[in-house]
Amino acid sequence: MLFSNSPEKFWNLISSKYAASPISDRSAYETKITKLKTYLTPEMSMLDIGCATGTQCGDIANNVKQVVGIDISSKLLAIAEQRMAERNLDNVEFIQTSAFDEKFQPGSFDAVMAFHVLHFFEDTDVVVKRVHELLQPGGIFISETACLGDKNKFMGSLLRFAGHLGLLPKINLLTNQQLEESLKKTGFSIIEKTKFSKRSDAEFTLIAKKI
Repeated sequence: MLFSNSPEKFWNLISSKYAASPISDRSAYETKITKLKTYLTPEMSMLDIGCATGTQCGDIANNVKQVVGIDISSKLLAIAEQRMAERNLDNVEFIQTSAFDEKFQPGSFDAVMAFHVLHFFEDTDVVVKRVHELLQPGGIFISETACLGDKNKFMGSLLRFAGHLGLLPKINLLTNQQLEESLKKTGFSIIEKTKFSKRSDAEFTLIAKKI
């Protein structure tokens, strides 16, 4: 099965395994969520791009007015729906779509999250520009991205080649510098850059504000 032109098939295929995988560093995750909550208020509307099974959506739902989680995988979203029902959260909505859906008008959200998803976009500048457009002035963008361009070059090239063959979704070998430059030139100010985990392969969490 080839996934380069239909990545939703890949995520649907691995959805059960993905959902069953535990958070690799629970302490770091909980510290991160606690920090993110300091940027949220009860009046906020938040978008989670690539929400998968909705873990982050559920964990910040009580701190905002509304959370909209979007993903291309129908099977991951079905799991997310079930988990939100189990948690009795009624201010979380899941939609199978992308950030470029025209139903999302400029300035629709006060905050946007994108965890481990930006490297699946071919053009980082385009998606960062879209996030900027979706945010209200002063809105917050929280991202955590696999910047494979800063890591093992051989492994990164191998993953990219697998993407071109269609064995995996296509992967952009981003570097942290490229991502930060994209944010700044689009009109974001990076207000926090933190590694919550002490693991050597941990990614930076960036918190940026729309100027």
